[in-house]
Amino acid sequence: MKSFYIKAAVICFLSGMLIIKLGIPHEALLCLFVWAVFIFRKIPKFYIVSAVCLVFLLAGAYRQIFSAPQTGPGLVHFYQDQQVVLRGTIDDNPDRRKDKVNYLIEINEIFLENGWRNTNGKILVSFDLYPEFFYGDFVEISGLLIKPANFEKFSYENYLSIKDVYSVMYSPKMILKGQNYGFVFFNIMFKIKNSFEYQINAVLPEPQSSFAAGLLTGSRKGIPDDIMEDFNTTGLTHIIAISGYNISLIIFFVSSLFGRASKQVKIPAIIIFIILFTLFVGASPAVTRASIMGIISVMAMWFGRQSAVLNALLISAFLMVLINPPTLFYDVGFQLSFCATLGLIIMGDRIKKVLFFLPEVFGIKEGTVMTLSAQIFALPVILLNFERFSIISPLANILISPFIPLSMLFGFISAILSYLDLSLGFIFSFPALFTLKFIVEIISLLAKIPYASLQIEGFSIYHFAGYYLIFILFAYFININSRNRLAGIRSNDTDRLPSAYLKRI
Repeated sequence: MKSFYIKAAVICFLSGMLIIKLGIPHEALLCLFVWAVFIFRKIPKFYIVSAVCLVFLLAGAYRQIFSAPQTGPGLVHFYQDQQVVLRGTIDDNPDRRKDKVNYLIEINEIFLENGWRNTNGKILVSFDLYPEFFYGDFVEISGLLIKPANFEKFSYENYLSIKDVYSVMYSPKMILKGQNYGFVFFNIMFKIKNSFEYQINAVLPEPQSSFAAGLLTGSRKGIPDDIMEDFNTTGLTHIIAISGYNISLIIFFVSSLFGRASKQVKIPAIIIFIILFTLFVGASPAVTRASIMGIISVMAMWFGRQSAVLNALLISAFLMVLINPPTLFYDVGFQLSFCATLGLIIMGDRIKKVLFFLPEVFGIKEGTVMTLSAQIFALPVILLNFERFSIISPLANILISPFIPLSMLFGFISAILSYLDLSLGFIFSFPALFTLKFIVEIISLLAKIPYASLQIEGFSIYHFAGYYLIFILFAYFININSRNRLAGIRSNDTDRLPSAYLKRI
């Protein structure tokens, strides 16, 4: 029953936020409430459950209401559409691209007619590649402060709101005023990450070096557009961004490293490595989210109970959304990670039984199960946000899965050894270079297959809701039929079953 309370509370909290966001009419809510009372009136402690649901429904609604961005002279976005002079600290590792650098800056001061005044808020600054600035630098910037522009099928404004950013500035004048104003810990971690990426570039040629950096640190700055398009077509962009896929590889590496060690040793070790990796690549919201989902998957290994792991997933989602409400609606990475992890929890074992004929070697079976489980649950999110579905994705995952760990392993070793001796790094880079080239060639060939990726337009929020509703009803009836079959076995065929099997049911 405690598990039911957790599920009900989280679902109602998220529903409360959704109700306010969509502006659902009160009449529709009343009908929904009457329908829920009729359906669930016979459950144990119905009135207690109703009270819990009502409290969390209202909590979600009010959290959404109060998450709306505020404005006023004390906030930097109050001065949009004006030429301004600002001072602030670079608050994240700079996002370096091929032709520009994006800086996330925490603003402290603004210059007005009567001098410098305190103000708060974050802005995103798009600047030239040089001169370079770094995390923790205190800078003075002057330029036109504007609202983020929206594109035809992408709301840049909503995307930046996830980071609490509501203003941008393009090609401003930027002057360094001080250094090391950030947290010492993150300053050290970002320097290590940047140094590591530099060593990868030193031992591997392009585009393999950018591909390796994408696998190991999530950086995409040097990957050519045609290769990125091939990744999109084959549904494999998740391997060049720090996501649940990368975390699952860490779990695989550490699990193999500890071999036959007990769960009490292996699982804490996996969690420690996940945390260290998260800190190493910068602990951005996307990486932190993927790490949390990975730790939840590890908990599934520990507890071996679907309900406990599902509760952990729901509580994690609740905390993430409570802290940062725009995550629920605008963070596609969060939506995909949540749905993919949910798919693994609910569908993983069932799909593994169906695919019993696949070999275990090179992780082919495990990789296929993970891909299908995740895609079944994440499909509506993909169609709603990208209007594209990759038919070739399962096959692409199966073909490249054995080579990704090898590329990461040799890429990592060669970069580390290059600190000691660059020629030694070159020697160990050859296996990484071979596997990286092979992966790119395979992806390029698969992307050329006719209808490898389908463009699906017009997928709406109603299709989104209908997909999951049908899935829930299907799972519900399957569960009911399974229980009925077990009940029939218990009542009619107990004399023909082994005692060991009877104990399990």
